[in-house]
Amino acid sequence: MHISRIKKDFIRRHFIEGNSNVKYLAEVLDLRAETIRFYLNEFKVIQSQIPEKLSDYSFFIGKEKVRKTNPWYLNLISVLPGIIKEEPGPVLVGDTIYRKYVELFPGEYSRSGFYPHFRNWFNENEDALCTEKMKSQYSEDEIATLNKWRKSKDRHRWQVAVVLMTVYTYLSMGKLAEKIECTNPTLRAWLRIYKSEGLKALDRAGTERPIKAEKAAEIEAKIDNLVHLVRQSPKLYGIDRASWTLTDLAFVFTREFGQSITFCTVSIYLKRRGIKFKRSREVIASTDPDFREKYEEIQRVLGNLGEKEKFFSIDEYGPCSVRPKGGRLLALKGEQPVYLKVDKSKGYFICTGALELSCNKLTWFYSKRKDTSEMIRLIEVLTEQYKDQDKLYMSWDAASWHASKQLLNFLKKVNDPAYRAIHQRPVIALTPLPARAPHLNVIESVFSGMSKSVIRNSDYESLEDCKAAIDRYFLKRNNYYMDNHKRAGNKIWGKEKVKPVFDKANICRNI
Repeated sequence: MHISRIKKDFIRRHFIEGNSNVKYLAEVLDLRAETIRFYLNEFKVIQSQIPEKLSDYSFFIGKEKVRKTNPWYLNLISVLPGIIKEEPGPVLVGDTIYRKYVELFPGEYSRSGFYPHFRNWFNENEDALCTEKMKSQYSEDEIATLNKWRKSKDRHRWQVAVVLMTVYTYLSMGKLAEKIECTNPTLRAWLRIYKSEGLKALDRAGTERPIKAEKAAEIEAKIDNLVHLVRQSPKLYGIDRASWTLTDLAFVFTREFGQSITFCTVSIYLKRRGIKFKRSREVIASTDPDFREKYEEIQRVLGNLGEKEKFFSIDEYGPCSVRPKGGRLLALKGEQPVYLKVDKSKGYFICTGALELSCNKLTWFYSKRKDTSEMIRLIEVLTEQYKDQDKLYMSWDAASWHASKQLLNFLKKVNDPAYRAIHQRPVIALTPLPARAPHLNVIESVFSGMSKSVIRNSDYESLEDCKAAIDRYFLKRNNYYMDNHKRAGNKIWGKEKVKPVFDKANICRNI
């Protein structure tokens, strides 16, 4: 029903003027009388519901809204629920419903006009109609059973539930049989069995059968033997692999125990015992014989830290090369994030940092190596920066350059009372971490957050650009804690892995 805008405006203007002669308008505009009636009906709806829009020649409410305000349509939908409720189902025969409708409203919709209105209305209200029908047709227990069957993995139960819960359908029984992949006679047989014998008659054991006690014991013995194989190395059985595969397990089991078994059965049996493939993780276990003593010493120092004392967690990040880096990032489903792999980097750096735990302030600089001279440089920076303090505690891991003779001699010189009096420097005390315990180093958490925010998913143009990004991150972090003074651990900064607090249960680094 597409007509020009000029003709629509002509009909609207005559309607506003009170001239609604359908025959006259149809002859003048060379349109069908049905089209003229449609637009006159639309303007009547606008006049009754939103009269201020009647004179707006650019406003129309659309075909669907006009149809739903038509008196014939209102009569139709008022009687359809009652007519359908009387139908036995599941297939609704349109011709039968039309004859009952015509008996109530003769002279309204013809057969060709009735069918599309009925089909559209049924599609919109199918769920409500089926729910109402099920309440009257089935008991609450039967409805619960059908819902359970429909979600079941048992194919027969699912088919029966779909058939019985489709209490109304505008499709043929053949379409329903095609949907559940069974024959039409089988579908009708299920309906007859339910009407005569009830829902229990349609249930069946399915493919699973009760297992005899002897068979169950045999299966358990097989599982025990499989678990025994899994706990041994494949090389003991002539399999040149470092770990088992399902195929290898099936082959060795058949050879060793003389019982044929498939890799699928191996998978099922292992799952029964909760055994499945898992990716191994690298872990670090401290072998330091003085672990407890060193840990307790750090806790004692932190617990009794004075106002003029500072505690530093110290470590080095790197060496890190400047080249395209990967990482986790948001992506559309099916989209694989990629980054360019390059062999030559744009440079590398080592970032040496010291995190002061009482005010969460980070001191850092860049270097090209990890050695004693860099540690001496860090101590000189810290003693100059915190020269108003009485004592500085240095906590770092058991790297060789953290306990070299050169460093110890330097500390002996710095801590000399005469040197301190001349240069106005605090005392330097060492509180080393246990060996092989980097997860206890609090600054690792800060480096982890920096890496996630600045290094991962990056492709810097130069080494200087990368350093500048790291500087901005650390400066922003320091400024935040300068304005929000809190001890380390009271707030996680950015994307740091864990709270930067010294704790034996804290895993500050992926290990």
